[in-house]
Amino acid sequence: MTLKEIAEELNVSPSTVSRVLNGCNKNFTVKPEVRARILEHVQKNGYTPNRIFRSLRSKESNLISFLFYDRDLLRYPTPVAEAVDVISREMPKHNYTFNFTPCESVRNIYYPLPEWRVAALVIPDVIYPRQLREIEEAGIPYVVLNGICGKSGSAVMSDENANMRMVMELLHSLGHRKIGYLDGFQPGNHHHSFNDRKRSYADFCDEYELEQFQSEPWKYEPLETQFSELLKQHITAVICYNDDIAQQVLYFSWRRGIQIPNQLSVITFNATPAQEFTIPPLDSLAVPGAEMGHETVRILTEKLKHPDDYRGCSIRIPGKLIRRESVTYARNAG
Repeated sequence: MTLKEIAEELNVSPSTVSRVLNGCNKNFTVKPEVRARILEHVQKNGYTPNRIFRSLRSKESNLISFLFYDRDLLRYPTPVAEAVDVISREMPKHNYTFNFTPCESVRNIYYPLPEWRVAALVIPDVIYPRQLREIEEAGIPYVVLNGICGKSGSAVMSDENANMRMVMELLHSLGHRKIGYLDGFQPGNHHHSFNDRKRSYADFCDEYELEQFQSEPWKYEPLETQFSELLKQHITAVICYNDDIAQQVLYFSWRRGIQIPNQLSVITFNATPAQEFTIPPLDSLAVPGAEMGHETVRILTEKLKHPDDYRGCSIRIPGKLIRRESVTYARNAG
């Protein structure tokens, strides 16, 4: 049903219907009974106005844009994809529309401004605040999802320090004292989780007087070579940066006749569905994608009401351990 059809059925002008639905009172009057008849008719027939079209005609916008640099963010079950799914379902409940804007070629330079008016932006995995230069200069409210924000923005991210500590506490409680960490680091720009997890691993080892067994990324050796170097140190457990590395570790171990978890415990991060179907199913630290999505919605709605709220604020949310079958007690530990 269109505005024109409603107007014809009620014998009023389309502009009258439009102004009543938009709550216009400036330079416009209408009889109370006509207003009531229009609102009753709209409610009865389930008419929904086109919010995007309405925002294009006004000086305000109710459009939230998600700027993504990599289509894989939405193609695979990543924490960001989980968060975006929550945001895209929740923002319309607050009377905002949500769309997706690709900007793949500029991830490591800066994010461009959308070519249309937007109320706010959601931006994933920002590595450097300088990438937000144009957005900061334009004064557009924004929330960075699982990355670093600039001076005027806000960030909602996974608490990687807490996450690594949970993993280390689990392994330590099972008697593991020679714990390796394999992050598969490659040259280039990297997500905050690389440094946060590495730092938390080192801090835990220092606190509990454990020897550190980290892969040596500066050699840029193949992952299998790095894993072999860790095995030479007689580690009893290995932490993998992500499930791709963990699945390779399972394969390398199988090739070497190493039994998981009886001879080597393996644990990873994220909690993708595929982890349930590896052999054995992988223990993991689930990054809180849905929780980050709900928190992003909360902050966005607050910033849209009060733009100066949460300026330069970063909110970190810890994940949770998912126990399966790839982690057990250390050899000779009980």
